[in-house]
Formats: sequence, structure tokens, C-alpha cells
Amino acid sequence: MSADQASPEFVPAGYTIVQKLGSGQTSHVYLARHRVFGDVALKLPRPEIQDRPILKRMFENEVSITVKLASPHVVAAFDGYPTGGGAFLALEYCSGGTLDQLLLERGQLPLERAYQLILEVAQGLAHTHEHSVLHRDVKPANVFLTGEGSAKLGDFGTGVFQSDEGEDRVGTAFYMGPEVFEGKPAGVKSDVYSLGILAYEVIAGKRPFIADTYEALMVAHHTDVPKDLAGHRSEVDPRIKRIVAKAMSRDPDKRFESAREMVKAMRSVLGVEDRNTSEREVPTTGRASRQVTKTASDAKSQPPRKGGVFGWLRRQKD
Repeated sequence: MSADQASPEFVPAGYTIVQKLGSGQTSHVYLARHRVFGDVALKLPRPEIQDRPILKRMFENEVSITVKLASPHVVAAFDGYPTGGGAFLALEYCSGGTLDQLLLERGQLPLERAYQLILEVAQGLAHTHEHSVLHRDVKPANVFLTGEGSAKLGDFGTGVFQSDEGEDRVGTAFYMGPEVFEGKPAGVKSDVYSLGILAYEVIAGKRPFIADTYEALMVAHHTDVPKDLAGHRSEVDPRIKRIVAKAMSRDPDKRFESAREMVKAMRSVLGVEDRNTSEREVPTTGRASRQVTKTASDAKSQPPRKGGVFGWLRRQKD
């Protein structure tokens, strides 16, 4: 490992650092190896976030949320602990990079490939909502691709349990719903709006709203009419156009009621069997739903005891 990619001061037991993959707001990310999990993306909080409560909470939230979301369409958490000097998160390593990188490299994707990626992201978001979590930053940079090319929703740093939703204006301005710009709390339908923007970009190869400042993007989301998708791709299915337009409606009441509803609409067009029941994997009633509403602050009151971090992770998934 080069000098600028030196191993971090803290590495959780059982992990060997292979190389640094990058850094985000709250953490440095490493490719690491574990004797049981194999290759993982190991997130270690940046030391400076200990003095920045908002960023510290974001990392805690990401750990506490991600361990709840066992789905083929969400980046899997293998292991982790949310707070303190031993905080970390070990995630499934998606060797295909991000959807954002794919779009930058390829521009427009074959339409069937584009439709499939949109459907997979929508499935991941539906699963997230059905486990009482809002993502609040759905965008191609937060969609990760496996080596086989499947899409998985990830990076829940801005995520929040629905019972804890606040009025924080969070997200990325290219993808934020008009109501979020107005300071209203993000909700399921603002996530659906972001998914619609993502879907437009994946099909067109371009974002629907482009501007140089936050203020200009806010105006664009409120007043501009995006170029018709058929103007970018004449062969786009008109039914897919209508689905994307509905998800992107400025009026939340005119959007899909849920990401699951958008999944069903996409499946109907693509002729894909609706496997809603088996896809949920963890029931959204009973014990699981009560546990999933715990916040990161709840997790802080549960330091590793018997079983260490593995025991903590098991308790979150039980």
C-alpha cells in the first residue's frame, strides 16, 4: 500500500486492509479482506467527525439502518458498530463501481439495460421504505453495481427512520423534490421523485435539470419542463415515459404512492413477474418492524457485550 494509502490507525479485528477505495463526508472506505466474509468495503469514520455532531450522527445512522435492510437490491452489511473509537461498517464489496461512473463512461445505455437498472433501484428503495427507512439521497452515485452488473441501493448516511424524520434539507440538489427545497420534511414521495430523476438520467444519459447553483436548480425543479425522453431516445417505450413522468411530478399527490407501486408499474411494462411477497424477506410487522424504528442514539446505549460487534449486529437483525 502506498504512503498516501497507509493503513488506518484502527482496523477491526479479523480484517486486513488491501487498499483504499476512496473517502466520503463521514468515512474513509477500504477494500478489506475477512476470513468469513471475503472481500468487503470497510467504512471507517473520519477522526474529525467526532467533533462534528451532524456527520457523526450520519455515520451512526448508516450503520444502524444498513444492518436492517437484507435485500438483493440493497448493499448488504456484514458487520459493524455505530459509535465510539471502534465504530466501523463492513459492507458487501460491489466491484462494478457506481451507476454514476457507468453513466459517465458509457453515456446512454442500451434501453433494456437501462430499464433493468431502474427496476432494481426501485426494488431496493421499495424494500427500504417497507422497513420504515427513508433514503433521502437517491442518485446514481449511491447505486452500486456488482461484478455481474446488478444494481444495489447504498450509502444511507443521509437516511433516517421514518419515525425520526426531521426538517433537515438534505440530499443532492440535482435530485431533490421541490417540496424539500421548500424546507418540508422529506418523505416516501420525495424519495420517489429522486428515483424518477434517476430514471430519467439513466434513460436519457443526461440529467433533466442542469444549473450551476443551488438556487438555479431550485428554480428549475419548480418551473422547468424537462425535455421529453423521446427527444433523447426516440425508441423509448411510451409507457416507461409515463412512469418516469409520474414519479417526477412536481406535485407529490400526483406521484406514485410508493416505490413499490412504481416497481409494479415497471414490471407490468417489462413483463416481469411480481414477486413482492418473497422479495421483502423480512416482515414489516411484529418484532422486525418494532426494531427497525430504533435510532442511532438507541444503538449507542447498547455497547458490545457478549459476542462483541457480531453480537450487536445479530441483535439488530433478530
